[in-house]
Amino acid sequence: MLINGSAETEFEKRRGVSRVEVRHGFAQVHISRIPNDVMTERLRILDLVAKAGISIDFLKLTPSGMSFLIPEPTAHQMDLVLEPCGDHFTVREERSIVLVYAVNIRDEEGLIAGMVHTAIANGIRVDHIGDMHDRMLMVVKKSEAEKLATLIKDTLTVPEVVS
Repeated sequence: MLINGSAETEFEKRRGVSRVEVRHGFAQVHISRIPNDVMTERLRILDLVAKAGISIDFLKLTPSGMSFLIPEPTAHQMDLVLEPCGDHFTVREERSIVLVYAVNIRDEEGLIAGMVHTAIANGIRVDHIGDMHDRMLMVVKKSEAEKLATLIKDTLTVPEVVS
């Protein structure tokens, strides 16, 4: 960008969605209906998962349980870890993460809602949502991840300014 005949370096990224990325190879674990002492049971389950050497990502606590992502190759091992616990659980394979990058995403009014609306309006089931200061992630079926990424790119991405 030229200002008064001299080149200016842009230090800040442009507002809005700047990039969309898809990561494949996950399974989602959801544990629910833990009776009685939910906190103690959560810790016991996480300890069993750790002892089995299964890495987890994006842990979310729910009123009666928890959910998290695991590498898809460990999904069958997770079934074996959780079966003796007696809790209600599901392991959904073939999940992908759609990462949407946007500066100050939480401060951009309606941006997160727009992304979720895009998914829902196009019949894409979102299993898990997480956000950070500069990105949002949505866990969806692998078969729908590229479609969602394209929809977000086409409707919400800010075009780059070429100087």
